[in-house]
Amino acid sequence: MATIETANLSVDFGGVHALRDVSLSVSTGEILGLIGPNGAGKSTLLNCISGFTRPTGGRVSFDGTAISSLRPDRIAAHGIGRIFQHPELVPELTVRENLLVACHRSLSYGILSEIFALGKARAQEREAERNVAAILDRLRIADTAERPIRSLPYGHRKLVDLGRALLMKVKFLLLDEPVAGLNDAEIDRLAELVLALRAELGLGVVLVEHNMGIVSRLCDRVVVLDAGSVIASGPPAQALRDPKVMASYLGETA
Repeated sequence: MATIETANLSVDFGGVHALRDVSLSVSTGEILGLIGPNGAGKSTLLNCISGFTRPTGGRVSFDGTAISSLRPDRIAAHGIGRIFQHPELVPELTVRENLLVACHRSLSYGILSEIFALGKARAQEREAERNVAAILDRLRIADTAERPIRSLPYGHRKLVDLGRALLMKVKFLLLDEPVAGLNDAEIDRLAELVLALRAELGLGVVLVEHNMGIVSRLCDRVVVLDAGSVIASGPPAQALRDPKVMASYLGETA
């Protein structure tokens, strides 16, 4: 079982304390929700875990090894995949081509093998094609394989982005508002898919989300942030009843 941990994690942007002494952990097979009002520090925390923001204090570790100073690509190589709120895809390429890009890290042949189409290069490219075909089937988007990304609706683009992460053989998925902009049917489909992937692959998931229905449906635990600090944590039903959460996030008084 792999584990991501943050210990006393802090991030300052000038005089703004984006995160203050945030400590949490999530293991493979677990879905952890990060909730809180806008500006609470949720995306900053994901950025620290995935290497896009360097903490000014504390550390992020993966199975006990500090990763706070690593580049995003090196953190991804540990098996931590980040999916942004707005999919980072190449709009001119097809769905299949975007997915093949994610296989690049697993290819080990040299440039001469590629130029002269030697056996090792051909074998690895065939394997990449098979892996992409399997993901297309798993996500039920095989009928869009040859369509350019720019022609797809937003919900389908999110599925392609998820497919790229899976092709990188991740152990953890960091999902930043995955259901934002989706209709009810797409939300249900994505929720079922996340639960299925957790069950089948044992993935750990860190989920930033404002949709409390999805948080309650998917998450084993939640951590609630406000002004960069943890104000509550626990099972969703328990944490959402905390008076501090009701006051700061849900806009209700205790």
